[in-house]
Amino acid sequence: MNDIFMRNVLKEISCTEYILQVIMNRTDLKVIDQTLQKDYKNLQGRSAILDCVAKDAENNHFNVEIQGENDGASPKRARYHCGLLDMNLLNPGDLFDNLPETYVIFITKNDALGYNLPINHIRRRSNETGEIFQDGQHILYVNSKKQDDTELGRLIHDLHCEEADEMYSNILATRVHQLKETEEGVNQMCQELEEIYNEGEQSGVQKGELKKARETTLALLEMGMSAEQIAKAVNLSIETIQNWISEASF
Repeated sequence: MNDIFMRNVLKEISCTEYILQVIMNRTDLKVIDQTLQKDYKNLQGRSAILDCVAKDAENNHFNVEIQGENDGASPKRARYHCGLLDMNLLNPGDLFDNLPETYVIFITKNDALGYNLPINHIRRRSNETGEIFQDGQHILYVNSKKQDDTELGRLIHDLHCEEADEMYSNILATRVHQLKETEEGVNQMCQELEEIYNEGEQSGVQKGELKKARETTLALLEMGMSAEQIAKAVNLSIETIQNWISEASF
């Protein structure tokens, strides 16, 4: 459920495919293309970077978001993500009826909607008839607080696992093992975190830099890295890192 770690897990397209197969309850779903951290530019208003945008063999489009805080998965944010997807799916002159089915999926750490359900499927309906408004737009909320004895529950269990050998899915376990227990994977994670830290550093806002460094520190700590390794990765003193670790333990 760590956003930075999941970003690297999903670089393996088979992991994205497995997660979508479980959430969509479709074992035949085949992901043929995906982009991570896709930057949707909006010249008229707010732009946004979406965690993972994927397309399956039937031309359905998916946006998968890993959200640790409820305010990052608000209904109006889901609405905005739907709009950003739509704006980039038609070329000039295309018919509106050519818009594909779109699915915005929030996998949330907490029960963001408060329904105490493992998954919520959101569609527009007619108030008068109760029939679904067939606009092809879908919003799904997956509540990672619910881990029952189902395929979805086992997926949620795996997303919270710290050790690969405790996971149900061989696909996810193989990728997590690679990232956490091989030199190549650890180097890949460190490079990713360094890039994120450098982006914050270039912003020129010291408070923002320290916040990003602290988030990175806690992400690396969850991966089992030592305080000395973390200090080297984020280019800060060992004392600062140890203080952040101590604060996080309370």
